[in-house]
Amino acid sequence: MEHKEYINIHEDSTTAILFIHGIVGTPNHFNDFIPLIPKTFSVYNMLLDGHGKGVKDFSKTSMEKWKIQVASVVEKLSATHEKIYIVAHSLGTLLAIEQAIKNKTVCKLFLLAVPLSLAIKPKMPINSLKVYFDKISSYDYEALAAKKCYGIGKDKNPFNYIGWIPRFLELFAKIRQTRKTISTLHTPCWVYQSLKDEMVSKKSEKYLKQNSCITTNTLKHSGHYYYDKADWNYLITEFTKMVNEEKN
Repeated sequence: MEHKEYINIHEDSTTAILFIHGIVGTPNHFNDFIPLIPKTFSVYNMLLDGHGKGVKDFSKTSMEKWKIQVASVVEKLSATHEKIYIVAHSLGTLLAIEQAIKNKTVCKLFLLAVPLSLAIKPKMPINSLKVYFDKISSYDYEALAAKKCYGIGKDKNPFNYIGWIPRFLELFAKIRQTRKTISTLHTPCWVYQSLKDEMVSKKSEKYLKQNSCITTNTLKHSGHYYYDKADWNYLITEFTKMVNEEKN
């Protein structure tokens, strides 16, 4: 599966929508959202540095590079558009929140699985191993969803993954930092947390609910990557509403 950016900029558009995927993720995570966007919008579905390549490439990137990359895209879009909406998943939500605080052109946030607190369940490493060894049954929907959202090429040498440790330590540091700054967010923000998330703790909502600009919603039957059909339909309805209605 290819992992590439999708960019469609309209010169006369006043609104741009930016998608930011999660750590070791892929822009393909948002493929089903793209057709729902009004034709008058510019679209930028970005690929974070070190993703879409190999294990060693991911080891060589950094949180700082991701922050600079996202800031550069937001700055570029804000130079030619009046409004920017950001849709993000997991790590991407932390980068989105940072930009919304810094750049007032970002006027709406639609965030999935915001990781302000972590609680790794056994299902997470188990599914990761299933993806690594490509041992997934046709009815294992959660592992299949994880595989679909995985944006790094496989490496037969497990020792090459040691270089990933700094990336995840940087993620943990970014989570702590975002908990401290979330109260300064004044951008309308819709958050969708999965009740059965195998990585994000329910405690994340405690931090989110402290800010009146943030509306939290619970997807009762979904996980970090997998979305139950009813939850997915609700999410799609909410997204369509967000991009088609002006909300203050």
